[in-house]
Amino acid sequence: MNDRIDSAADSGPRASQTNEPLHAIATCPICGGGLCGIRICTGDDPTEVMPRQGFVMCDECEAVWMEPDVRTQHIYVDPEQPRCPICRAGLWAASRWATRDEIEMLGWTGAVESDLDS
Repeated sequence: MNDRIDSAADSGPRASQTNEPLHAIATCPICGGGLCGIRICTGDDPTEVMPRQGFVMCDECEAVWMEPDVRTQHIYVDPEQPRCPICRAGLWAASRWATRDEIEMLGWTGAVESDLDS
């Protein structure tokens, strides 16, 4: 795993609202086709990050890990009413793909695989 995250396109909230993760830690071991990206919980305000509240999610099968290690136990969000696994608010409104600075704040920089970055 790499200790550096190289992404010039990683600039602010608009960049983190894409459909694909900005920074991924692995190819999904569950579905084999998705990227396991780092999401940050924002609670009910998408402009404010909840301190040290992140999770990993596959952008294809939506498997979720609560730490940056896809070898650990995973869960799935409810496909009919997806909820953020941290604050339990609506998943897409209460979380977004994490930026480089947010990943550093989480202390998860070492888990990022730069070769998989968008």
